[in-house]
Amino acid sequence: MDPEILEIGFLGTAGTEARPVDLQVVTFRTNAGWRYLDIEVCRPLRSLGEADAFDRELRARGLAPYTLTGADILKEPRFSTARAIWTYRRFSVPPDMRHRLLAALAEDGPMSLHHLCTLVPGPLDPFASVLSLACRNEVEIDISTPLSRSTTVRSRS
Repeated sequence: MDPEILEIGFLGTAGTEARPVDLQVVTFRTNAGWRYLDIEVCRPLRSLGEADAFDRELRARGLAPYTLTGADILKEPRFSTARAIWTYRRFSVPPDMRHRLLAALAEDGPMSLHHLCTLVPGPLDPFASVLSLACRNEVEIDISTPLSRSTTVRSRS
């Protein structure tokens, strides 16, 4: 949901067939380049040799760590807002509703959630549709404030 993130990926293993290195990292691309997500409280235990191989493989791919602490993850209001939006991840958005929402954002640019919902009325709930599209990385929602009528929505394209 972070507008700085342009692409997300996953890197499972690397190295050679004879010496595979278990990485299991989420990668992401911003305008500054590719990084990998390093969540302090979820780091697996590695031997010194495994840690060296891990660091070597990620450096070889030009991946720098983006470290998050437990406190970073739980920081409000981002945590609650992201959780609220994520509850709509399975909401099915019909193609027509998706097209109308994305077209409104493309035409008028960033706008409040309330304004977008008034521009694209039902038959399905436009609010749920917008949040579902955010979970699919098709729109950006500002999660730096609590979710409300004035929350800013932007197109990802």
